[in-house]
Amino acid sequence: MTKMKQNIECVPFGGISNRLKCIISVIAEYENVSLNWDSHTWQANCEFNDLFKTVFPVTKANPVNIKSCLFIHPYMNTQDGQNKNLLPLDLKEKYLKVIKSIVPVDYITDTVNTEYAKLGNYTTVTVRTFKGISWYSHFKIKNVFKFLDKIEGKILLTCDDDEIVNIIKDKYDVYTTPKRTSFGDSHSIEGMQDILIDQYLGSKAKHIYGTQLSTFPEIMWWLGLCKAKYTDMVLHEKPGFNC
Repeated sequence: MTKMKQNIECVPFGGISNRLKCIISVIAEYENVSLNWDSHTWQANCEFNDLFKTVFPVTKANPVNIKSCLFIHPYMNTQDGQNKNLLPLDLKEKYLKVIKSIVPVDYITDTVNTEYAKLGNYTTVTVRTFKGISWYSHFKIKNVFKFLDKIEGKILLTCDDDEIVNIIKDKYDVYTTPKRTSFGDSHSIEGMQDILIDQYLGSKAKHIYGTQLSTFPEIMWWLGLCKAKYTDMVLHEKPGFNC
C-alpha cells in the first residue's frame, strides 16, 4: 500500500474502538493526517487528548475528509470472522506501527502498569452485552458461564454492565479494575479513561476471550500488538443465529 500525499482529515465516528480502527486505517494509508474528533456524542463524550498524548496537526484548508467508520480497512475488522492469523504481514506491520505511535495519557499508562504488576499471569474475559441497543435483549449470561467454567488461573473481567459484573462476581473469583463511575461509562472523561485502562490491561493477557462481533475485545487484541491467543465467545442468542 502506497501512502498518498493528500491533506486528509480523519473524522472518526462511534465508540472508542471503531474510532481507533478508523484512525489506524487512515494513518496506515495516508500522509498529512489531521483529526476532527467529535467529543459530544454518547459513545465517546471526551476529547481525544483526554485519552491520548499524541498530537495531530491542525486541519489545513480544504482537506479531503475521510469520514466515520466507512474507511475502516476490512483487515482491521477481525471481529467479523476474519482469520487473525491470515493478516498480510506488511499491512499488519503498518497497523502495529501506528498503534505504537498513539500513546495514552499518563493516568491510563500508570494505572495499567500498577494493575498489571498486581495480576501477574491472567486471562482476560471481555463481556459485552451491547447494553443500550436492541442486541442486548439477546444476551444470555449462561453462555458466559460456559466459558468461565473452563478457564484456570486468574481472570480479568471487563464488561459494559454493572449488573452483569455483580452476577458474575457472585459466582466466580474474577478481578475487575476500580471504576470511578460505572462499567462501560462513555459519558464522562473518567469513564472513558477507565474503559481504555481495561482495554490496555486486557491486551497484556496471554489469552483473550472476546464477545463475538464486538469491537471492544477486537481492538484490545490489536492494542496488545496481536500477541494474545484469541477465543470468540458467542454470548447472544437470536432466531437463526447459531450459538
